[in-house]
Amino acid sequence: MKKTEKFEKVLYRPQPYPDNHTEEKLFLKSLKRNKNLKNYSFLQCMDQGQLPLQQLSCTISFLLLHFMDIKITNSMIYMMALLTMLGYLSIAGFTVHQVRTVILFGGFLFGLSPIIQTLTRSISDDTIYAMVSICLFTNFFLHDYNTENCDYMSKAVSLNAAILAAVCLASRLDDLNNVMGTIIIAVLTYGIIPPVRKRMAGSKVMPLWTFFLLTSSVYISYVSVPLVIVPLIISAVACLVIVPAFFVHLQKQKDNIFGPWDEAVLKDLGCNGGVRDIYAE
Repeated sequence: MKKTEKFEKVLYRPQPYPDNHTEEKLFLKSLKRNKNLKNYSFLQCMDQGQLPLQQLSCTISFLLLHFMDIKITNSMIYMMALLTMLGYLSIAGFTVHQVRTVILFGGFLFGLSPIIQTLTRSISDDTIYAMVSICLFTNFFLHDYNTENCDYMSKAVSLNAAILAAVCLASRLDDLNNVMGTIIIAVLTYGIIPPVRKRMAGSKVMPLWTFFLLTSSVYISYVSVPLVIVPLIISAVACLVIVPAFFVHLQKQKDNIFGPWDEAVLKDLGCNGGVRDIYAE
């Protein structure tokens, strides 16, 4: 039989064509390449690179402060506690419930400090510092660097890892004020600064904040462990120049194809307090 009948893309009636037949003029007509592709500029990538650099600077500063043998006085404890309380209330809101939460946390910290001080007395220093290193690496790599309102499990894991590292470091200290100060600094560094940093994302203050944190970490490294300065500077160049440039270069290689053959996929699940655009077109 000669195939002169007009082809129709239906299966409910017999045709002199195989089921997988496609007209030559219609072949890949629905193909779309790089649909909804968003290209990022080098400055945008550099702006996002500030976030891991800030987190790295905070982590290095927090870790090296432990080895500087600083005597924390009562007035310093009060000042850090007040700063932490105001930072938390500015994020969570000045309500009676939040104030009660802050007071309760402060009371628990004050009461548990002697226990934290002797918590790991039977464990060797090498084991403790190995645990601290693992916890801080976990905090850095699982930290939520997204500037949008999305919830990730890594946010809780990252914060808990940092607090565990602070408890391990505090357990090596002999002075009770230093124990409390270490925990308060950890809460301030890993619990208060990240939400504030999210609010500053994209603003003109962000580069100044990055420069301040990087300069502070370089100075603390110079005072305590100067060998850390070179890796820190290399990491800063990588975060702000090398990785953004490499990412911009890789964008040219992006080649995604879209068509009616694609299956429906979940899209933007759990962002902004709900499910949005569940099925991609």
